[in-house]
Amino acid sequence: MTARSRGSRRRALTFLVVAPVVCGFLVAGMATAAWVVLGKPVPAQGAVWFQVAKVGTARNDGGPQQPFFALVLGTGARSDDPAQSPDDPGLADAVHVIGVNPAQKAATILDIPRDTEGPGGAKINSYIVNNPGGNDLRAEANAVSSIVGVPITWVIRANFPHFQQMVDEMGGIDVNIPTAMDDDFSGAHFVAGPKHLNGEQALQFARDRHSFDNGDLTRTSNQGLLILSALQTLQAKRPSAADTVRLIATLGRHTKLDGVGITDLFHMGSLALNFNVANVKNVVLPVGAGPGSDLIKSPDANGLLADFADDAVLQSH
Repeated sequence: MTARSRGSRRRALTFLVVAPVVCGFLVAGMATAAWVVLGKPVPAQGAVWFQVAKVGTARNDGGPQQPFFALVLGTGARSDDPAQSPDDPGLADAVHVIGVNPAQKAATILDIPRDTEGPGGAKINSYIVNNPGGNDLRAEANAVSSIVGVPITWVIRANFPHFQQMVDEMGGIDVNIPTAMDDDFSGAHFVAGPKHLNGEQALQFARDRHSFDNGDLTRTSNQGLLILSALQTLQAKRPSAADTVRLIATLGRHTKLDGVGITDLFHMGSLALNFNVANVKNVVLPVGAGPGSDLIKSPDANGLLADFADDAVLQSH
Protein backbone atom coordinates (compact mmCIF):
# COMPACT_ATOMS: atom_id res chain seq x y z
CA MET A 1 0.00 0.00 0.00
CA THR A 2 1.38 3.40 -0.95
CA ALA A 3 1.60 6.33 1.43
CA ARG A 4 -0.98 8.11 -0.70
CA SER A 5 -3.46 5.21 -0.49
CA ARG A 6 -2.94 4.92 3.26
CA GLY A 7 -3.67 8.62 3.57
CA SER A 8 -6.86 8.23 1.55
CA ARG A 9 -7.96 5.38 3.79
CA ARG A 10 -7.38 7.40 6.94
CA ARG A 11 -9.24 10.37 5.52
CA ALA A 12 -12.15 8.11 4.71
CA LEU A 13 -12.53 6.31 8.01
CA THR A 14 -12.04 9.24 10.34
CA PHE A 15 -14.35 11.79 8.81
CA LEU A 16 -17.15 9.37 8.06
CA VAL A 17 -18.50 9.64 11.56
CA VAL A 18 -19.87 13.12 10.98
CA ALA A 19 -22.25 12.65 8.10
CA PRO A 20 -24.19 9.53 9.10
CA VAL A 21 -25.86 10.94 12.18
CA VAL A 22 -26.35 14.44 10.86
CA CYS A 23 -27.82 13.18 7.61
CA GLY A 24 -29.45 9.99 8.75
CA PHE A 25 -31.32 11.46 11.71
CA LEU A 26 -31.50 15.24 11.55
CA VAL A 27 -32.02 15.54 7.81
CA ALA A 28 -34.28 12.49 7.51
CA GLY A 29 -37.43 14.33 8.48
CA MET A 30 -36.66 17.24 6.17
CA ALA A 31 -35.88 14.81 3.35
CA THR A 32 -39.31 13.25 3.69
CA ALA A 33 -41.02 16.59 3.22
CA ALA A 34 -38.85 17.41 0.21
CA TRP A 35 -39.59 14.03 -1.36
CA VAL A 36 -43.33 14.60 -1.02
CA VAL A 37 -43.06 17.92 -2.85
CA LEU A 38 -40.34 17.19 -5.40
CA GLY A 39 -40.35 13.43 -5.76
CA LYS A 40 -37.67 11.16 -4.34
CA PRO A 41 -34.17 12.11 -5.53
CA VAL A 42 -32.35 9.44 -7.48
CA PRO A 43 -30.03 7.85 -4.90
CA ALA A 44 -26.35 7.08 -5.23
CA GLN A 45 -25.59 9.08 -8.37
CA GLY A 46 -21.83 9.10 -8.11
CA ALA A 47 -20.21 8.40 -4.75
CA VAL A 48 -22.24 6.74 -2.01
CA TRP A 49 -21.67 9.01 0.93
CA PHE A 50 -23.67 7.05 3.46
CA GLN A 51 -26.10 4.17 3.85
CA VAL A 52 -29.07 3.91 6.19
CA ALA A 53 -30.31 0.37 6.86
CA LYS A 54 -32.99 -1.08 9.11
CA VAL A 55 -31.72 -4.32 10.62
CA GLY A 56 -34.21 -4.84 13.45
CA THR A 57 -37.74 -4.16 14.57
CA ALA A 58 -38.60 -0.71 15.90
CA ARG A 59 -41.87 0.31 17.53
CA ASN A 60 -42.66 3.17 15.20
CA ASP A 61 -46.46 3.32 15.14
CA GLY A 62 -47.24 7.01 15.41
CA GLY A 63 -43.56 7.65 15.98
CA PRO A 64 -41.13 5.79 18.25
CA GLN A 65 -42.24 5.98 21.87
CA GLN A 66 -39.76 3.59 23.44
CA PRO A 67 -35.97 3.93 23.62
CA PHE A 68 -34.16 2.62 20.56
CA PHE A 69 -30.54 2.17 19.51
CA ALA A 70 -28.67 2.89 16.29
CA LEU A 71 -25.17 1.91 15.23
CA VAL A 72 -23.08 4.46 13.34
CA LEU A 73 -20.11 3.11 11.40
CA GLY A 74 -17.35 4.83 9.48
CA THR A 75 -15.25 2.70 7.13
CA GLY A 76 -12.25 3.28 4.93
CA ALA A 77 -13.70 1.56 1.86
CA ARG A 78 -14.44 3.59 -1.25
CA SER A 79 -17.17 1.21 -2.40
CA ASP A 80 -19.51 -1.50 -1.15
CA ASP A 81 -17.72 -3.77 -3.63
CA PRO A 82 -14.42 -4.97 -2.08
CA ALA A 83 -13.01 -5.42 -5.59
CA GLN A 84 -13.23 -1.67 -6.05
CA SER A 85 -11.55 -0.97 -2.72
CA PRO A 86 -8.52 -3.29 -2.63
CA ASP A 87 -6.56 -1.21 -0.13
CA ASP A 88 -9.28 -1.43 2.53
CA PRO A 89 -11.94 -4.13 2.80
CA GLY A 90 -14.17 -1.76 4.71
CA LEU A 91 -13.18 -2.16 8.36
CA ALA A 92 -15.49 -0.25 10.71
CA ASP A 93 -12.87 1.99 12.23
CA ALA A 94 -15.36 4.47 13.68
CA VAL A 95 -17.96 2.72 15.87
CA HIS A 96 -20.64 4.61 17.80
CA VAL A 97 -23.88 3.38 19.37
CA ILE A 98 -26.54 6.06 19.72
CA GLY A 99 -29.33 5.47 22.21
CA VAL A 100 -32.40 7.68 21.83
CA ASN A 101 -35.14 8.18 24.41
CA PRO A 102 -38.06 9.88 22.60
CA ALA A 103 -40.11 10.49 25.74
CA GLN A 104 -37.31 12.32 27.51
CA LYS A 105 -35.96 13.89 24.31
CA ALA A 106 -32.54 12.77 25.45
CA ALA A 107 -29.86 10.56 23.97
CA THR A 108 -26.42 9.04 24.52
CA ILE A 109 -23.54 8.57 22.10
CA LEU A 110 -21.46 5.60 23.22
CA ASP A 111 -18.06 5.68 21.51
CA ILE A 112 -16.45 2.25 21.08
CA PRO A 113 -12.69 2.14 20.40
CA ARG A 114 -12.01 0.26 17.17
CA ASP A 115 -9.60 -2.21 18.83
CA THR A 116 -12.15 -3.38 21.39
CA GLU A 117 -12.37 -7.17 21.46
CA GLY A 118 -15.64 -8.63 20.21
CA PRO A 119 -17.19 -12.10 20.47
CA GLY A 120 -14.76 -14.82 19.47
CA GLY A 121 -11.74 -12.61 20.02
CA ALA A 122 -11.74 -10.53 16.82
CA LYS A 123 -11.52 -6.76 16.95
CA ILE A 124 -14.87 -5.04 16.81
CA ASN A 125 -14.02 -3.24 13.57
CA SER A 126 -13.64 -6.51 11.62
CA TYR A 127 -17.07 -8.17 11.82
CA ILE A 128 -18.42 -6.07 9.00
CA VAL A 129 -15.98 -7.74 6.57
CA ASN A 130 -15.77 -11.25 8.08
CA ASN A 131 -19.17 -12.48 6.91
CA PRO A 132 -18.74 -13.52 3.25
CA GLY A 133 -22.02 -13.70 1.42
CA GLY A 134 -23.97 -12.63 4.49
CA ASN A 135 -25.45 -9.45 5.89
CA ASP A 136 -22.34 -7.50 6.84
CA LEU A 137 -24.26 -4.76 8.65
CA ARG A 138 -26.19 -7.30 10.70
CA ALA A 139 -22.97 -9.15 11.55
CA GLU A 140 -21.39 -5.95 12.82
CA ALA A 141 -24.56 -4.96 14.68
CA ASN A 142 -24.71 -8.37 16.38
CA ALA A 143 -21.08 -8.11 17.45
CA VAL A 144 -21.58 -4.63 18.88
CA SER A 145 -24.80 -5.71 20.61
CA SER A 146 -22.92 -8.50 22.36
CA ILE A 147 -20.53 -5.95 23.83
CA VAL A 148 -22.98 -3.21 24.70
CA GLY A 149 -25.99 -5.32 25.66
CA VAL A 150 -28.64 -3.42 23.69
CA PRO A 151 -30.68 -4.39 20.61
CA ILE A 152 -29.70 -2.41 17.52
CA THR A 153 -32.44 -1.46 15.07
CA TRP A 154 -30.68 0.94 12.73
CA VAL A 155 -27.25 0.87 11.15
CA ILE A 156 -25.88 3.97 9.45
CA ARG A 157 -22.72 3.37 7.47
CA ALA A 158 -20.51 5.80 5.60
CA ASN A 159 -18.07 4.42 3.07
CA PHE A 160 -16.56 7.15 0.92
CA PRO A 161 -13.93 9.77 1.67
CA HIS A 162 -15.60 12.88 0.31
CA PHE A 163 -17.24 14.23 3.42
CA GLN A 164 -15.15 17.35 3.37
CA GLN A 165 -17.43 18.46 0.56
CA MET A 166 -20.52 17.87 2.66
CA VAL A 167 -19.21 19.87 5.62
CA ASP A 168 -18.42 22.69 3.25
CA GLU A 169 -21.95 22.38 1.81
CA MET A 170 -23.23 22.83 5.37
CA GLY A 171 -21.12 25.95 5.72
CA GLY A 172 -18.77 24.34 8.24
CA ILE A 173 -19.13 23.17 11.83
CA ASP A 174 -18.74 25.17 15.05
CA VAL A 175 -16.68 23.12 17.53
CA ASN A 176 -15.43 23.95 21.01
CA ILE A 177 -12.04 22.23 20.81
CA PRO A 178 -11.34 20.67 24.24
CA THR A 179 -7.53 20.67 24.17
CA ALA A 180 -4.82 22.02 21.92
CA MET A 181 -3.88 19.89 18.91
CA ASP A 182 -0.46 19.88 17.26
CA ASP A 183 -0.14 16.92 14.93
CA ASP A 184 1.66 16.97 11.59
CA PHE A 185 0.35 13.50 10.73
CA SER A 186 -3.32 14.57 10.64
CA GLY A 187 -2.66 18.24 9.97
CA ALA A 188 -4.50 19.23 13.16
CA HIS A 189 -2.98 22.39 14.60
CA PHE A 190 -5.62 24.04 16.78
CA VAL A 191 -5.66 25.94 20.04
CA ALA A 192 -8.28 25.00 22.59
CA GLY A 193 -11.56 26.87 22.41
CA PRO A 194 -14.36 27.69 19.97
CA LYS A 195 -13.50 27.45 16.28
CA HIS A 196 -15.45 27.28 13.04
CA LEU A 197 -14.11 24.34 11.05
CA ASN A 198 -14.40 23.93 7.31
CA GLY A 199 -14.38 20.48 5.74
CA GLU A 200 -10.62 20.08 5.69
CA GLN A 201 -10.25 21.28 9.28
CA ALA A 202 -13.06 19.04 10.52
CA LEU A 203 -11.26 16.11 8.90
CA GLN A 204 -8.03 17.07 10.65
CA PHE A 205 -9.83 17.36 13.99
CA ALA A 206 -11.43 13.91 13.61
CA ARG A 207 -8.17 12.24 12.50
CA ASP A 208 -5.88 13.42 15.27
CA ARG A 209 -4.72 10.81 17.77
CA HIS A 210 -1.09 11.82 18.17
CA SER A 211 -1.77 14.92 20.26
CA PHE A 212 -3.06 12.82 23.17
CA ASP A 213 -1.50 10.39 25.64
CA ASN A 214 -4.29 7.86 25.17
CA GLY A 215 -4.39 8.24 21.40
CA ASP A 216 -7.40 6.55 19.85
CA LEU A 217 -9.57 6.89 22.98
CA THR A 218 -9.51 10.67 22.75
CA ARG A 219 -9.89 10.54 18.98
CA THR A 220 -12.99 8.36 19.40
CA SER A 221 -14.43 10.81 21.89
CA ASN A 222 -13.67 13.74 19.59
CA GLN A 223 -15.56 12.02 16.78
CA GLY A 224 -18.61 11.90 19.04
CA LEU A 225 -18.09 15.57 19.89
CA LEU A 226 -18.00 16.37 16.19
CA ILE A 227 -21.35 14.63 15.70
CA LEU A 228 -22.90 16.75 18.43
CA SER A 229 -21.29 19.91 17.10
CA ALA A 230 -22.59 19.25 13.59
CA LEU A 231 -26.10 18.67 14.91
CA GLN A 232 -25.98 21.86 16.96
CA THR A 233 -24.59 23.85 14.03
CA LEU A 234 -27.38 22.69 11.72
CA GLN A 235 -30.05 23.41 14.30
CA ALA A 236 -28.68 26.91 14.87
CA LYS A 237 -28.91 27.71 11.18
CA ARG A 238 -32.69 27.27 11.16
CA PRO A 239 -32.60 26.56 7.42
CA SER A 240 -35.31 27.97 5.22
CA ALA A 241 -37.45 25.71 3.05
CA ALA A 242 -35.33 26.59 0.03
CA ASP A 243 -32.09 25.84 1.91
CA THR A 244 -33.50 22.51 3.02
CA VAL A 245 -34.51 21.49 -0.49
CA ARG A 246 -31.04 22.30 -1.83
CA LEU A 247 -29.40 20.30 0.95
CA ILE A 248 -31.70 17.32 0.43
CA ALA A 249 -31.15 17.36 -3.33
CA THR A 250 -27.40 17.10 -2.73
CA LEU A 251 -27.62 14.39 -0.08
CA GLY A 252 -30.23 12.37 -1.94
CA ARG A 253 -27.88 11.80 -4.85
CA HIS A 254 -25.37 10.16 -2.51
CA THR A 255 -27.61 8.06 -0.25
CA LYS A 256 -28.37 4.35 -0.22
CA LEU A 257 -31.46 3.21 1.75
CA ASP A 258 -32.01 -0.42 2.75
CA GLY A 259 -35.31 -1.44 4.34
CA VAL A 260 -36.00 2.12 5.47
CA GLY A 261 -39.38 3.68 4.73
CA ILE A 262 -40.50 7.28 4.54
CA THR A 263 -42.40 6.91 7.81
CA ASP A 264 -39.25 5.72 9.58
CA LEU A 265 -37.26 8.64 8.24
CA PHE A 266 -39.93 11.16 9.13
CA HIS A 267 -40.13 10.00 12.75
CA MET A 268 -36.34 9.95 13.22
CA GLY A 269 -35.91 13.35 11.62
CA SER A 270 -38.69 14.87 13.68
CA LEU A 271 -37.03 13.64 16.86
CA ALA A 272 -33.64 15.06 15.92
CA LEU A 273 -35.07 18.47 15.04
CA ASN A 274 -36.56 18.76 18.53
CA PHE A 275 -33.59 17.55 20.51
CA ASN A 276 -31.63 19.82 22.82
CA VAL A 277 -27.95 18.98 22.32
CA ALA A 278 -27.47 19.60 26.05
CA ASN A 279 -29.54 16.44 26.63
CA VAL A 280 -27.16 14.26 24.62
CA LYS A 281 -24.17 12.74 26.45
CA ASN A 282 -21.02 11.63 24.66
CA VAL A 283 -19.06 8.91 26.48
CA VAL A 284 -16.32 6.45 25.58
CA LEU A 285 -16.76 2.78 26.53
CA PRO A 286 -14.39 2.11 29.46
CA VAL A 287 -11.69 -0.28 28.25
CA GLY A 288 -8.36 -1.68 29.36
CA ALA A 289 -5.49 -3.62 27.84
CA GLY A 290 -6.33 -7.07 26.51
CA PRO A 291 -4.43 -9.77 24.61
CA GLY A 292 -2.05 -8.45 22.00
CA SER A 293 -3.24 -5.09 20.73
CA ASP A 294 -6.86 -5.75 21.69
CA LEU A 295 -8.78 -3.72 24.24
CA ILE A 296 -11.34 -5.29 26.57
CA LYS A 297 -14.18 -3.81 28.59
CA SER A 298 -13.02 -2.72 32.00
CA PRO A 299 -15.01 -3.47 35.17
CA ASP A 300 -16.16 0.16 35.13
CA ALA A 301 -18.08 -0.55 31.93
CA ASN A 302 -20.65 -2.83 33.53
CA GLY A 303 -22.50 -0.15 35.48
CA LEU A 304 -22.39 2.32 32.61
CA LEU A 305 -23.77 -0.23 30.13
CA ALA A 306 -26.57 -1.23 32.50
CA ASP A 307 -27.49 2.45 32.84
CA PHE A 308 -27.37 2.84 29.04
CA ALA A 309 -29.46 -0.27 28.30
CA ASP A 310 -32.16 0.72 30.78
CA ASP A 311 -33.55 3.69 28.84
CA ALA A 312 -30.74 4.95 26.55
CA VAL A 313 -30.05 7.81 28.97
CA LEU A 314 -27.16 7.92 31.44
CA GLN A 315 -28.58 9.09 34.74
CA SER A 316 -25.65 8.13 36.94
CA HIS A 317 -22.66 8.26 34.58
